[in-house]
Amino acid sequence: MCGILGLLAPGANPDLRSQLPLLAHRGPDDEGCYADADVFLGARRLSIIDVAGGHQPLSNETEAVWVIQNGEVYNYLTVRAELEARGHIFRTRSDTEVIAHAYEEWGTDCPKHLRGIFAFAVWDRARRRLFLARDRFGVKPLYYLELPRGEVAFASEIRPLLALLPDLPRPDLAALRALFTVGFIPTPRTAFERIRKLPSAHTLVAEEGRVRLQQYWDVPVSSPQGGRGAGAQGGREAMEIIKQHLQRAVTEQRMSEVPLGALISGGIDSSSIAALLQAQSSARLHTFNIGFERTRYDETRYAELAARHIGTQHHQIVFRQADFDRYPEVMAHLEEPQCSATALPIYLLYEACRRAGLTVVLTGEGSDELLGGYHWFRGDAHAQRLLWLPRPVRQLAAAPLPISDAARRVLREGGPDAIARYALWHAVGEADGLLSSDVLHADGLMEDWHAAFAERLTARDAFRQFQYLEARTRLVDFINFEVDRMSMAHSIEARVPFLDHELWECVAGLPSAALMNGSQPKGLLRAAMREYLPPEILARRKWGLAAPYADWLRRPRLPDWAEDALSDSALRDTGYFKADAVKRLRVEQQSGRRNHARLLMGVLSTQVWHGQFVAQR
Repeated sequence: MCGILGLLAPGANPDLRSQLPLLAHRGPDDEGCYADADVFLGARRLSIIDVAGGHQPLSNETEAVWVIQNGEVYNYLTVRAELEARGHIFRTRSDTEVIAHAYEEWGTDCPKHLRGIFAFAVWDRARRRLFLARDRFGVKPLYYLELPRGEVAFASEIRPLLALLPDLPRPDLAALRALFTVGFIPTPRTAFERIRKLPSAHTLVAEEGRVRLQQYWDVPVSSPQGGRGAGAQGGREAMEIIKQHLQRAVTEQRMSEVPLGALISGGIDSSSIAALLQAQSSARLHTFNIGFERTRYDETRYAELAARHIGTQHHQIVFRQADFDRYPEVMAHLEEPQCSATALPIYLLYEACRRAGLTVVLTGEGSDELLGGYHWFRGDAHAQRLLWLPRPVRQLAAAPLPISDAARRVLREGGPDAIARYALWHAVGEADGLLSSDVLHADGLMEDWHAAFAERLTARDAFRQFQYLEARTRLVDFINFEVDRMSMAHSIEARVPFLDHELWECVAGLPSAALMNGSQPKGLLRAAMREYLPPEILARRKWGLAAPYADWLRRPRLPDWAEDALSDSALRDTGYFKADAVKRLRVEQQSGRRNHARLLMGVLSTQVWHGQFVAQR
């Protein structure tokens, strides 16, 4: 819900009204501003709660505190009742007004009282203080920029901030180096110098010429052996706890005054959310999935099976090779390059949801991070059994094994450090020979990444270490980033019940053994959903959304826009890559000898991004 922006510029009478149209896709229903001598707040609104009365910015009853918000506070009615009992007076039914009073009551601790997906800004007129906050899992984005004269600007997307830069936008080469290391740009960096992401579960206070960040929540530390849930009886208890928390999360996230639906991929995660949502609804739910022309990517049969069993009104769209021509359109919304093309089918999926009249869609993201569903959780557990062997022995042992390239890389190069192993599982490929020397030798962002998390992992077992890294890195900077940008491109709010932080706190109380037991990942979720889903869905292995860009990149000739971006002259102009290395990778990809799809997609994405956001300015 909404796109927000603002600028704190003491004494400058700031006005960013001209930048608000850049966020119109995030908020097509309404526009509002607040300004005084020091600050400007602006919002484009996607009306979901209190459609008639929730115009932003909103204030408390004395207009001493002003708020703009992107997202939803799911427990706003509970918080509102508590605040009313303390004497606060409300003028609307909006969850955004609750934030104003929560700040008035609890100050900068107010996010601790809120449950939801949100990025908001508070202007405290008396203290001349700007206060920003982002939700615990970074579902909603918030970018900020510190300017040379002490001003602070922020926005839901990057584009409005580019106009405020004192010079032309410059690429952050260290961020690009990280992109080709782990496949995403780690917080707090972006692809642009100077522009930063506010980290998930953090607040920012700007006052008296200073900016300070503070973390208000973290993924809980749990004992690897304590808690309940290891035995059969405990397993049933753990299953019931997860089911009850998930049911409550779905109940809260149903709240909407506009049409609501769900996605079904045919896997356990999205099917669980759709089933719980339909069970709580009197009308037939609209559900959506995307199929693929190539059968090895297609899950349509399972999505239709789940939808029939649940009883939803199901819609299917088909991704065709010609849809890759829309990638530049997708990049315009992403604003940062990626080493994949999964954003494209997600974009088409939400486009179909909007055409069907939906405004709110519930999805299954977050389950694999919470319950260890990704293959690298179990793969790393197996790999660790061999890491005590000398590296040459490991290399010999790995050579004949039928394992993935990532697993082979971990066996060949891995060690006791969990962060280094995690990076190996996500490595894009052999990028060193591809990147220019400027990018290759950019400052050590990955070293900063390691330092930021190393201390947080010491009290966690191996499973929880990977769970923590997923929740604080890839989930925020790749999964949630893609879903937010692709859904909001079509004015759709995507909600994620698996990322209810109280559900995560509940799971933290279970021993890792309860989550990793059984022949299949997410055994507790499968058990919890037996009464809702058919056996074929419950028994399915993790599939995952995968756009067939490896096949597309094997074509002898790509569309003109892609060939232009990958031409020798374009590669020389940007200076990020070695043209001869790109040509070699393309030849090997086209011949089928090697699969360099992630590397090549990263090159193409970066080249298109440069043309749209750097060269054009």
